[in-house]
Amino acid sequence: MNHALFSLTGRLTRRDFALTLGVISGGVFFAMLALCYLLFPLTASAAVGFFRDSTEVFFTVYIAAFFGLNLLLYALIPPLAIPAVVRRLHDLGHGGGWAAPMLLLCVPVLLLMLLPIGLFIGILNDMIGPSFPLWNGTTEAFASAVVASMGIALLLFFLLFLPLACWLGWLFLKKGKPEANCWGDPPVEEVLPPTRAAYFSTAGTVTRTAFIRRSLLLLLVLGLVLPPAAQLILQSMVGVFMILVAAIPEAGRILATVIIILFVLPFVLFPLPLLPLVRQRLRTLGHSPYEAFLPFAVLLPLLITPLPFARIFSSEVLTESSAVMDGALQSAVDSMIGVPSILLWTLCGILSLIGIIRLLANDDISYRRESSDESEVHDVLPKM
Repeated sequence: MNHALFSLTGRLTRRDFALTLGVISGGVFFAMLALCYLLFPLTASAAVGFFRDSTEVFFTVYIAAFFGLNLLLYALIPPLAIPAVVRRLHDLGHGGGWAAPMLLLCVPVLLLMLLPIGLFIGILNDMIGPSFPLWNGTTEAFASAVVASMGIALLLFFLLFLPLACWLGWLFLKKGKPEANCWGDPPVEEVLPPTRAAYFSTAGTVTRTAFIRRSLLLLLVLGLVLPPAAQLILQSMVGVFMILVAAIPEAGRILATVIIILFVLPFVLFPLPLLPLVRQRLRTLGHSPYEAFLPFAVLLPLLITPLPFARIFSSEVLTESSAVMDGALQSAVDSMIGVPSILLWTLCGILSLIGIIRLLANDDISYRRESSDESEVHDVLPKM
């Protein structure tokens, strides 16, 4: 899979088509992680810390923009995948015009963007009142309009889902033409390295292109598999925790703290299996292996963030009055958005950016002569 991701020429086999879509989706997923793990917490902490007296309008705009950007990133996947779809259609003997249905996949996601926009305008209308220029009706009428728009979005989604699912299934499952056609000769699938050598070994070397593609693909798989699997396991253990709480009432608060931490950890630590691949890249560039922790520095504040809230459950605050509880929660929030927290987010974010930039440096040509590992020659994915 050494072809360009966004090339419109040539042909693409079923396997390479699936891998290409996986890499593109992984890139979008990485952008979402950067937004959720770095940009949003850092800017939110700074905004709350330095603009504490700002009106609610500011934070309404901020939160609506955050959700809108996430939905916009989802909507980017279909148009980015069109070049791969065109090459897959070429392999099936069809022209690229048949890739147009991919754009229909954007419609439900773009319509869902009405939700954050609607929340934003509705809250502003409720706070500002009749003077708000974008909506002169009542909040209830606006809520009805938003609900109607969401209903239309869901209806379009269900109407488009079945035909588009059949069309995508045809692209994934239909064998390509074995003979040459006007778009080129039949594509030849390269032999891919074993899974362990490609992803979970620190030995060998890896080119920059292969590193980017493997990292994005692995990140996508980890994000889709590990957090839900961990949540299912933890949910199955809730009954055990309840039995322990009934048997040892004094341990209830400690167990509650443990549960909170365990539920947060899978969503924070799931990128860590990328460490061996990062080590391979550092070895290729001749950098210190200790630099492998730099790209993951942004995870540190995420580990610290839930601790103030978990501490509340392990204290006597829960048995106090609501005023005491509110004070404890406010104290926990203040510890998250104070100047030390902002400095920690900033420092860890800078370290992660430095680590990622260093991993994307140009390849050292000399390593190609020094290594005989096939994983440096072949591209993205392992044999399954």
